[in-house]
Amino acid sequence: MRSGDVALRFLIVFSIAVFSIAGFIALAASLYEVDRREKSSSATVAANLTEVEQQVQILGNQIRILSNQLGASERQAQALSSQMQALDLRLKELEGGLRGRR
Repeated sequence: MRSGDVALRFLIVFSIAVFSIAGFIALAASLYEVDRREKSSSATVAANLTEVEQQVQILGNQIRILSNQLGASERQAQALSSQMQALDLRLKELEGGLRGRR
């Protein structure tokens, strides 16, 4: 995996996290607006609060999963970087050997 692929994956994970947070904010704002307009009963407020809490838990889980995926991508990038360095050293050794034979 090239560094461009890692950067693209990071951008995708980051974008999903941002959109998840934005979705939660939009949901919370809409619930607040509905409650404000309707002057909801305490039962409605409790139901809305429960829904918001569930959404927060879902978003928290999504962020945790995305964070784990990002960590895995970073580890893969580090491993690939190490492999590339090792291959580069081996290539230089082989080139040096060829020069010595000429």
